[in-house]
Amino acid sequence: MVRDVFTPQRLMALTGNMGVAHVRYPTAGTPADSEAQPFYVNSPYGIVMGHNGNLTNDTELRHFLDYDAHRHINTDSDSELLLNIFANNLQKTG
Repeated sequence: MVRDVFTPQRLMALTGNMGVAHVRYPTAGTPADSEAQPFYVNSPYGIVMGHNGNLTNDTELRHFLDYDAHRHINTDSDSELLLNIFANNLQKTG
């Protein structure tokens, strides 16, 4: 999957001389390509997160994000939940 996205042509078009990368297959949720990490949100900033762990309170977090924070979750991944919790707190604190 990585080699399909980062072709030599795309790599040559990147600006700068360094970057940070993390690619991880899903270990929780469903085994779909949409759940491969890292995850990205654009509000309040463009934030990318990779997470290596399992959240034990994902049901409560999903409920909070949906009903209180009004943030849309696209996957069953707990890593996407963690990213949105982080983004929501950043948005509240500026």
